[in-house]
Amino acid sequence: MFLLLLFLCAGLSGLLIWPLWTLATNFQEAYTLSISIIIGLSLLFLILRQVKKHGAKNSLRFIIKFIIILAWISFPFALVIHGKRLYALAAIIFFSLLFFLVSKILKSKTTELKTGK
Repeated sequence: MFLLLLFLCAGLSGLLIWPLWTLATNFQEAYTLSISIIIGLSLLFLILRQVKKHGAKNSLRFIIKFIIILAWISFPFALVIHGKRLYALAAIIFFSLLFFLVSKILKSKTTELKTGK
């Protein structure tokens, strides 16, 4: 049973990886476009599911915080790669403060801790 499961996983992963590998090595533009479309549709699906589950207002709070966290990770990384370490440190401090401010401004009643009295 274990060997069957092992061969099944290897076969399915080969069916998934081989077309991606072929696109990535032979058709870079098509690979980039297809992966970008897959990521975009996945993000759209996650956003729509969030809106349906929690409502538009709470979803907007989530999206704003998500964008700030994404910027907090990507901007300092890009700045360090380009050799601007001081600017990267400033970006980390800025986005940390921005996240703290946005968290306080957009405080949700559902995320607040309830005190039992």
